[in-house]
Amino acid sequence: MATWNLSPQYKKSAVEKQFWYKDGKVIIREEGFRWANFKVESEERPLTDEELKNEDGYELSCIANDECWEMWDMTDGCWADSTAGNDKTTDEDVEEFEEAWEEDSYEAVEALGWTNDDTEYWYYGPLELTNEDTEEVFQGEPDENISVSGVPLTSETVKEPVKNNTTSESVNPHAAWPFPIADTKKED
Repeated sequence: MATWNLSPQYKKSAVEKQFWYKDGKVIIREEGFRWANFKVESEERPLTDEELKNEDGYELSCIANDECWEMWDMTDGCWADSTAGNDKTTDEDVEEFEEAWEEDSYEAVEALGWTNDDTEYWYYGPLELTNEDTEEVFQGEPDENISVSGVPLTSETVKEPVKNNTTSESVNPHAAWPFPIADTKKED
């Protein structure tokens, strides 16, 4: 049985989605993470090349052999958002929830009577699957298509307006500075 590691290829693509309940009301709190790793044991490769492209988001739950992805780490939470999960939940409920969360996270919202009864984990964008036993790596988007910043590279030339109705093709990167440069030499 092989151990497989699954992670997103781009940062800020892992999301924890918490479902909080109180008196028939629901608040969904989503938190984004820069990086994450989940692992599963399986004799067969758990995701196909097409699934690794992950065009619609991938929920990290159980796979075909009834093994479930286990969270290994989720690093550097970088954004969070809370929304009403049903019609009974008001904007005031969400505001009170967010204020309590800012004060003391789980303990503060639980003190208000909210319970976290379900949590989902999602990856968005291309994925990287690694067989930890053989070190074989499968990617939803091959490395040669990704820049250093993690942004997908494109072979197409940008032809949309850049500024003042010019296009990127008409901008001269070697143009002189638009202001006269003062002569700093003193003449004797």
